[in-house]
Amino acid sequence: MNMKRRKHRWVWLIVAAYIYLIFRNSMMIADVSEDMSMSVSYRILNLLERIGLYWADPWVFNGFIRKCAHFAEFAGLGFLVGLAMHISPLFRSRFLNFVLFLLTIPVSDEVIQYYTEGRSMQVSDMFLDGCGVLFGGFVSYVLILIIRDLFFRSKP
Repeated sequence: MNMKRRKHRWVWLIVAAYIYLIFRNSMMIADVSEDMSMSVSYRILNLLERIGLYWADPWVFNGFIRKCAHFAEFAGLGFLVGLAMHISPLFRSRFLNFVLFLLTIPVSDEVIQYYTEGRSMQVSDMFLDGCGVLFGGFVSYVLILIIRDLFFRSKP
């Protein structure tokens, strides 16, 4: 690892802060979490009704919104990890860097929920979280390739 990359370890503090926010959301008791997601669901349902779209059951819609939130939350993590790996990898193997976050954070998140009042551990959420990490990592990788191509390619 060269000295330049070693100087930029601060990017991992951003990743750690984001993981803290994920875990903080997981520590919300079920009633608070449900109220928050229902509030978001009703706002989206009202917006959909204004444009002429209707959803029959708000509780089913809320379940859909909660699953989307899992995916989006972890896509953000994957994006940040992808950028941090590019700037200053923790380990020589980029694969090891990414797998560390792909496996440990979703599992840890669900374990936290298991011990939180009224919440449960769900394998389907771990799967969605992992897919979100992969998607976010892919987006950051593509973005890095585009930036390299636009700004750093050698000109003939």
